[in-house]
Amino acid sequence: MTERAELINAIKLHQLYLNQKPGGQRMQVRNGNLSRIKMSKISLQEAVLPGANFIQATAHNVCFDYCDLFGSNFVEADLEGSSFLRADLRGANMARAKLRNANLTGIDLRAGIMVVIEGSQERPVKRTTDMTNADLEGAMMWGANLSGTNMSGSRLAHTDMSDANMFAVNLEGADLTGCNLNGAKLRNANLKGAKLKGCELVGADLSGANLRNVDMTGVDLSQANTSYSIGGGTPTAPLADDIRDLVNGHSEWLATGGKSGEPMIAIGRDLTGLDFSGLDLSGACFDKCILRGALFVDTILAMCSMRDANMQKVRMNGAALDGVRMTNSDCTEAVFQGVKFGGVDQRDKKGAKTGTVWRADLTNTIFEQADLRNSVFEEAQMKGANLTKANVAGVAFGDTDLSEVELEGANVGLVLNGNIPRRK
Repeated sequence: MTERAELINAIKLHQLYLNQKPGGQRMQVRNGNLSRIKMSKISLQEAVLPGANFIQATAHNVCFDYCDLFGSNFVEADLEGSSFLRADLRGANMARAKLRNANLTGIDLRAGIMVVIEGSQERPVKRTTDMTNADLEGAMMWGANLSGTNMSGSRLAHTDMSDANMFAVNLEGADLTGCNLNGAKLRNANLKGAKLKGCELVGADLSGANLRNVDMTGVDLSQANTSYSIGGGTPTAPLADDIRDLVNGHSEWLATGGKSGEPMIAIGRDLTGLDFSGLDLSGACFDKCILRGALFVDTILAMCSMRDANMQKVRMNGAALDGVRMTNSDCTEAVFQGVKFGGVDQRDKKGAKTGTVWRADLTNTIFEQADLRNSVFEEAQMKGANLTKANVAGVAFGDTDLSEVELEGANVGLVLNGNIPRRK
């Protein structure tokens, strides 16, 4: 590895090279250690610096245009106002970097393929570019290639990302408030829990994108492609500001693993007819709520508490209800087509399974005349549940105990599997 003094001298010679002065020499250094260096208003344009270490460096208004920075490390670097026009940053690590008002026009941030030598063998390794929790507010990223980049938790407010290639980019929990995303290619992108308030999305491709829990206040999707996206539907009854605040806080709680935000607790609220479709509300509490006619289509409700709730005519097509608690709830005429009442494995602090499974609790739940077609019950607790005249065609009860379940008038002859008790 080149010594620090040699690197500083190489930077000086590069300035001469750019100004076509005698003695100038283009900077070409592999794996150079420039960590914590402080520089301002100089140019490293066209420098070849693959694998460079800029950890915690301060480089204000520095020109990195057309640089080869393949696999470089900019963790926690302060790069405010710097320019990376068409620079090669494939496989770079820019986690927690400060790039406010930086120019990243046409930058290449795709994954990089590294060759790792193990003994006498060479093995190609794909390294995703890491921009997690980076601060890019006000940056210019027009036409950038961000395909597959991890930008979760990043701050991108008022950034120009128009016409950028953002295929399968991870923007979970990112703040894109006021972004220009016109013409951006966000196919299969993960935007779960992101803030898109006031974004421009004319001509944007969001097909197949994960839009669960996304704040789209003031966003016009009429000229964007949202086909096959998850959770991108327009609510039938828009969420009131206080409910939207609860959802946003819950999204942040999920995205940060509980480090910030707070779980949604809506005990006793009247949420009649509201649309929560496509959201991830795992662990939320709706105990004693009035949810009559509410929509939870394709919603994730794992470990949710919905006890003693009025859920008459609620629609939960395709929802995930693993470990849900619905004791004493009234689900008369509700729709649960294709729902899975599964279990959740309990794990210890290290993430290892303890062998205990948290089963869905449907004790004394009323499913009279409910549509349960093609649903799956994985040993759910169903003591005292009432399925009178419920449509159970194609339902898989498996080993669920139905000995104390009321099935009068239900079409049990069309049940896919399960031990249906005989009535005298």
